[in-house]
Amino acid sequence: MRPVLLSQLVKGICVPRTDCYIEHITSDSRTACENSVFLAIRGERVNGETFAKGAVEKGTRMVITENHIDDIPDDMQAVVPNILDASIQMGANVRDTFDIDVIGVTGSMGKTTTKDFIYAAVSPFAPTVRTQGNRNNELGMPKTIYTFTEQDKFAVLEMGMEALGDVHKLSLAARPKAAVITCIGISHLERLGTRENILKAKLEMCDGMPQDGVLILNGDDDYLPHAQITNPANVVYFAIKNTDADVVAKDITQVKTTTEFTIDDKKYGEIRCTIPAVGNHNVMNALSAYTVVSRLGFDARQTAANLSGYVPSGMRQKFVEKDGIMFVEDCYNAAPDSMKAAVDTVKSIATGRTIAVFGDMLELGSDEAALHRGVGEYAREKGIDFMWTFGRRAKHICAGFGEGALNFDSKTRLGDYIITNLKAGDTIVFKASHSMRFEDIIEQVYKK
Repeated sequence: MRPVLLSQLVKGICVPRTDCYIEHITSDSRTACENSVFLAIRGERVNGETFAKGAVEKGTRMVITENHIDDIPDDMQAVVPNILDASIQMGANVRDTFDIDVIGVTGSMGKTTTKDFIYAAVSPFAPTVRTQGNRNNELGMPKTIYTFTEQDKFAVLEMGMEALGDVHKLSLAARPKAAVITCIGISHLERLGTRENILKAKLEMCDGMPQDGVLILNGDDDYLPHAQITNPANVVYFAIKNTDADVVAKDITQVKTTTEFTIDDKKYGEIRCTIPAVGNHNVMNALSAYTVVSRLGFDARQTAANLSGYVPSGMRQKFVEKDGIMFVEDCYNAAPDSMKAAVDTVKSIATGRTIAVFGDMLELGSDEAALHRGVGEYAREKGIDFMWTFGRRAKHICAGFGEGALNFDSKTRLGDYIITNLKAGDTIVFKASHSMRFEDIIEQVYKK
């Protein structure tokens, strides 16, 4: 990170007795070093407070903690009510030292893919930094801010949430000039109770935006077009189905693992576009990226052309052909709609048997059994040949799919079964919530 004065970094948190330049911020004592700040986070398994003394011995100049730590000097620790709030405050303080335009991204699904499409669209125009992976919370977003350089003109920051107020804090810290809200889904029903509350939480993105900023909303969503937006003043809608939207994708054609479509933009006319991804959900992600970047003043046709440079982060619709089998790695996260989109993807590219390897979807609340069952029913209706699952919730996917579905009690047994039963010509997709770690199954299968 660019060195920042400790007094600037911890402004609003504490007043340091002596000032110095800070060059590293960490919550991992193993990476503590000279002129660093250590966040002593008390986790479920590890208490960072017990490692604070070691961090100070390595050269840490300030420890941020929620509890006083007896074995380090008082003037080297800041005791705060909430360490995550302190983390986002430090991120905001560093962000204030840069003249950079931030593009924020939030929504129930597609945040990371949209972020990567925006990066593809804007980075050829100007030096751009983006969230790595999905570091989108009070700890993760500041880590991206700390990588800002004087050369960067744009930053694409993903903002996630667990509760009301989370996006509010992230937006106030990032101060986005422009933002995209991808959709209002059901992924947080367990915590927030209703989609109305999810809408309210996602609209907190507006709280840190200027009045002359631009907000890009999904015009096909059943909640966003009816949202009352007073700030920012500029709201632009993108869509496939809603032809009244400002920017519409039409004439969508899939060519193997790419998609071609026409952007019908009420402001800039019709533009043909090609993206290296399939599925209408990815058309929507790309369309939102085109919309936000073109509304920032960049040439619309070149913006559309730049989308062909999209590269997915992590295991998001990554196509791997191996031994005559097409593997679709799409297991970073999962919700009912994205599971169904994975089914559509497999069916659209397959030439032989189709296999879905699905796992648990989390945070769906009291309707989780029915929502899992619905995924299985959808897969059966669309003609998936085999459904193989792992997870206690995923057994409901099998129930919905019916004959031909198998639920396994371990990922290793599932992996062994896949290895034994796959054959050349198959197309197989892997998808589950990230905490299910389906990449373990993929790695096992690849090593067969």
